[in-house]
Amino acid sequence: MRVLVTGGTGYIGTELVRTLVGQGDEVVTFGPTTNMSRIADIAKDITIIRGNLAYGSEVFNAVKDHRIERIFHMGSMLSTTSQVNPWASFQTNVVGTMNMLEAARLFEVPRFIFTSTIGTYAHGAGKVVTDETLQRPATMYGAGKLYCEGLGRFYRTKFGLDFRSIRYPSVIGPGTTQRTVAQYNSWMIEYPAQGKPFECFVTPGTKGPGMYFRDAIRALTMVADAPFDSIQMVNYNVGGLVPTPSAKEIEHEVLKHIPDAAISYNPDPVIMDYYATAKVETFDDSVARKEWGWKPEYETIADIVPDFINEVRTNPSRFGLAQA
Repeated sequence: MRVLVTGGTGYIGTELVRTLVGQGDEVVTFGPTTNMSRIADIAKDITIIRGNLAYGSEVFNAVKDHRIERIFHMGSMLSTTSQVNPWASFQTNVVGTMNMLEAARLFEVPRFIFTSTIGTYAHGAGKVVTDETLQRPATMYGAGKLYCEGLGRFYRTKFGLDFRSIRYPSVIGPGTTQRTVAQYNSWMIEYPAQGKPFECFVTPGTKGPGMYFRDAIRALTMVADAPFDSIQMVNYNVGGLVPTPSAKEIEHEVLKHIPDAAISYNPDPVIMDYYATAKVETFDDSVARKEWGWKPEYETIADIVPDFINEVRTNPSRFGLAQA
């Protein structure tokens, strides 16, 4: 199958591309392509297009010229940079998604998979959110993603485009470089695995739903392959860790494997203000489980930590890390 992945050299995108190549798909990536080292082992097996999602002509040409049959639209400006530059975020995340949807419509792409975020929930969401909880985001990133969920549903209804999307919680895995509100849960494992101290920027009791990067990829491929008739909710929560661990509980699990890990706490007031608004602890994904059989393989922090440490130490270049 000829597949286009936007953001295909990003944190999750690289692992998706690697999975698709492994199953025999013809993969085209589209985006600024800033992390070539992360796909060095498969670069010869894919087509890489350097482009800007905000430029419709570039998007249309990529889809048309390569006769794309499936789109995974993951390319976006993330939460921190979106807060700093909301104008650029709008062009990339909202206009860029509109351009991708139009390309799919005009060139009759059979299926379109979008990645959204738990960040569409914030004000008044409470500790448990379901697919039917009112979405009132507190960030530019969350606001853009919510709007695009609606755009995709409109294209599905109006034009018959087979759009479906998943909302990620914090994705835990090696090699993320941008400090986001939930990034502590990855760096608390990654830094000690590399023999580096980590100063955690939230309080020990802070909790935020998360899932392992391997499950994040599985969720994408599962929703993408689900039969059309099984997709009823269209935009789905997908979860991983149950129950949601606190920062201190993650630390305890790391210390079981790295007893000399140097972890301290210095909460960032701005980030803690976010957690004062976004209090979600349970990311209910029961609809995804019912409609297309979703179930994570890594369900506890104890499942994640040893595999994460092993990846950091045995495959550092794959994740853009220095040798541990």
